[in-house]
Amino acid sequence: MSHTDIWIIRHGETDWNSERRLQGWKDIPLNDAGIAQAQTLCKHLNKHFFQVLPNHVYTSDLQRAYHTALPYARANTLNITALPGLRERNYGILEGKHWTALKEYNATREENLAIELNQEEHQAESLQTFYDRIRNTLLELATQHPNETLLLISHGGAIDMMWRAANQLPPHAPRAFTQRNTSINRLQISHEKKWSVISWADASHLDEIR
Repeated sequence: MSHTDIWIIRHGETDWNSERRLQGWKDIPLNDAGIAQAQTLCKHLNKHFFQVLPNHVYTSDLQRAYHTALPYARANTLNITALPGLRERNYGILEGKHWTALKEYNATREENLAIELNQEEHQAESLQTFYDRIRNTLLELATQHPNETLLLISHGGAIDMMWRAANQLPPHAPRAFTQRNTSINRLQISHEKKWSVISWADASHLDEIR
């Protein structure tokens, strides 16, 4: 193996997800649906993935990501390392508001574009700052863990930035996938820092939830 194999999963559902509210760095817990998703994810990973266990499990340091990883980590006696670099975008004063509070929301949603924010007005991360944070975090992990398999639990917007970075697209580029809660994604980063998308936005296991 001449690369780091990185499996990336979006956290389970929260009430703010279902209410279409901007979460960002607010530490919102999983709701009942999200807890069920985390348990289903654990069963699915144990049944269908990883001929050998991941070498490391990383989550963002927000509880909705950590508690999505917890059932799988406990079932396999794996430690979880919380990493602030995997957090969602910081939406500043917009956090807690409905997505439609963003004036550009309706237009950009139709084109699957990321929305730029005014750092002074919104006290939020710019798209470029967010992109750079996510890209650099994954590159650092790849450097730390050559020839290993990592499991990452992160956030929808962060995972969109990973996809853009892997495809050498700008931070505002249209996304090609809908990232459902606990969707499974996979990319690889070679020793030469080349990114390759292996699979993306697999949510087939969610059909098991009734």
